[in-house]
Parts: sequence; C-alpha cells; structure tokens
Amino acid sequence: MREPVVSGLFYDPDENGLQKEVDRLYSAAKDKTKYSDKTFGAVCPHAGYIFSGKTAAAAIGSIMEADTYVIIGSNHTGLGEALAYSQEDWKTPLGVVETDKYLGRIFDGTWIVRDESAHEREHSVEVIVPFLQRKMGDEPFKIFPIVMGDQNKAAAEAIASVLIPVLKEEIYVKKENYEEKLKIAVIASSDFSHYVPEEFAKEHDEAIIKIIESLDVDAFYDFIEKNDSSLCGYGPIAVLMMAAKAMNAEAKLLEYRTSNEEKESRETAVVGYAAITFTKQ
Repeated sequence: MREPVVSGLFYDPDENGLQKEVDRLYSAAKDKTKYSDKTFGAVCPHAGYIFSGKTAAAAIGSIMEADTYVIIGSNHTGLGEALAYSQEDWKTPLGVVETDKYLGRIFDGTWIVRDESAHEREHSVEVIVPFLQRKMGDEPFKIFPIVMGDQNKAAAEAIASVLIPVLKEEIYVKKENYEEKLKIAVIASSDFSHYVPEEFAKEHDEAIIKIIESLDVDAFYDFIEKNDSSLCGYGPIAVLMMAAKAMNAEAKLLEYRTSNEEKESRETAVVGYAAITFTKQ
C-alpha cells in the first residue's frame, strides 16, 4: 500500500475535511471548467491546494470520466529509477485506489520499470488522486502512476511510444454482463515557473503555454533549454503533447494563475500554475 506523504501539508488530512475542501475547489473552478468526454488529457498543477487547488479542479473537472487515469509526474525526491511506475494500491484520506495491472504488463520490459521507492516520498501524483476520487464518486476507476527523474526528450518518447498505441487501441473490458471500450485518460502533473518575480513568471509561462498549445515538442524543449525554465514537469507535459499530436487532439489553456493570487500580501517571488486540456477533434 502506498501511504499518503503530504496529507496534512498539501491538503486536509481528515476524510470529511478533505471532501469539503475538494468540493469547494470544484465549485470555485466552475466557470473555468470545460468538461468533454473527448478531453483525454490535461496538464494539472501539484502544489498545496490553497495555492493551486482551483486550477487543479478546473483541469481534472474538464477531463473525461475514464476507467484508468495515467498520472505522469516529475520525481522531485531523486529516489528510485529514472522512469518508474507503481503497482501498489494508493491510499488517501478519501480511501484506496487500485493501480492498473493491465498497463503494468504493457510497460513491463520497457525503459519504464516498476519501482515503488520512486513514489514513496513523491507528491506530484498523490495530490491529484483526491480530485479524481471526488470527481468519480462511486464510479470505479484505476490509476497508473509514473514519475520521471529523467525528463529529456528521449525519456518522454520512451513513455509516449508505449502509451500512444494503448490510447489508440480498441480494448474492451467486461462490466457486469456486458463489454465496453476501455477509457484511458492522461494527466501531466506540473507547476510552471518557480520562485521568480511575478511579471517574469507570467511572461515566461505565457510563451511556453503557447508552445504547448502548438504541440511542437522540439520548440518546447528548445525554449526550456534556452530560457533555463523552472517548469518542473516538462517531461510529463512532453509525453502528453506527443500523445495529443498522435491522437489529432487540440490543446487549450483553461486557466493560469500564480501563487500570489491566494495571498493577502504580494510576494516578490511566485510559482505559476496552469490548467491545459487536450481534446480529440
């Protein structure tokens, strides 16, 4: 069992309190949320809910209701393998979520390996799970967590090369006494500029978001290198961009904000957060 590590730090540790917290964030994000059953992917922030929760709610509230959510995050801790997936069940104050064993078998034998130690202390996947639990309610769903210690283009391509055929394939699963096509959605967990002046963050992040919307992966990596970008989950975003291009999807910004917007006094250094959807045309 993968136990929560940022419960009480990034979000309410109490079941009832967390339920109310997430529901309040979904309500606050209602005007920015654009749900579509064709939206198979989203970029979602992973900071404390007080700072990025509204943006996360807009992202997760807009994505399709799926059987499995592939959540790709960055590895902030440096623990474990460079590209690592988890197969343990994941626990939050709202309950336990199963991991997808079918996808585990698909990824087995690739560059992406099972390594629970890479996930033990990492928050980039964990903070998204309660939003999915409240979104799905009583509907069953699974997650497939991946964290990237290596975020270069080759690493992103390695994940995308396994994931894209699965997204395109007609896979049917048994549900009670009938079969239904397996629905898989992808969430790229990332914050944007880190601890920079607000004006710089907004200018930098606007430029990189436009590149993300263009689905130009080469331009994306060039911009990150040339501007020494502090975008922490660029690898997961690149995977989603590659998948979106293969799926003939369109990327669209739903909301951008900085950490200053939830503070009474303005800080000189901020973090940027964005919700971006990827919708099949």
